Amino acid sequence: MASSTTRAASRPGAITARRTREERRVVRARAVTSGPETVPVAVALGDGRMADVFGALASERIVFLGQRIDENVALDACARLLALEAEDPEGEIRIWVNCVAGTQYCVTAILDMMEYVSCPISTVALGCVAGPPVMLVAAGDKGKRYGTQSARMVLSQPLGGLAGTSIEVKIQAKELNRNAKAQVGFIARYTGKDADELEAMMARDTYMGVQEAIDFGLLDHAL
Repeated sequence: MASSTTRAASRPGAITARRTREERRVVRARAVTSGPETVPVAVALGDGRMADVFGALASERIVFLGQRIDENVALDACARLLALEAEDPEGEIRIWVNCVAGTQYCVTAILDMMEYVSCPISTVALGCVAGPPVMLVAAGDKGKRYGTQSARMVLSQPLGGLAGTSIEVKIQAKELNRNAKAQVGFIARYTGKDADELEAMMARDTYMGVQEAIDFGLLDHAL
């Protein structure tokens, strides 16, 4: 991944002006939406107060991806990345990933946004990360890609359901094949591995523990 300085200087519309305390507060408030529907937005504390989960994460510059990555999850993640960059263009953002599924188009939208923002980005694999979401962990800045002790990484081909007329099925099959090659290309870029080797590994699910993922080039360190 390109350095934060290079990313900031090479793209149009880079936000460089310092924001006032009030402006930063507004940006953060807009960034902290209701979040994914299956994750509680607030939790009760022992003294009866409610804690805003996503607000607390945003204040620590953390983006958490903990469910299937669809259009809503991707939109939320991209918005948070932009808001955090607006708040502090040089502050590090940490992305925690615990996903075993995701639409490739949605995953690559987040990847593009990770490349677009000027902030340094660290990633953490938690639980099990499989399929296209593996790309998100591997896309973190080199030296800042982590895995928890029990995390598992799974290299696999993108899934797709083919339906419709014979012509439509052929079109869908062609696009599915393109997605598979694109995923191989991303992983090869982040790991330095040969594309043919990756295609063979992804033809059948390949499971890795943290140390295996480090040795393979998907991660840099264990937490």
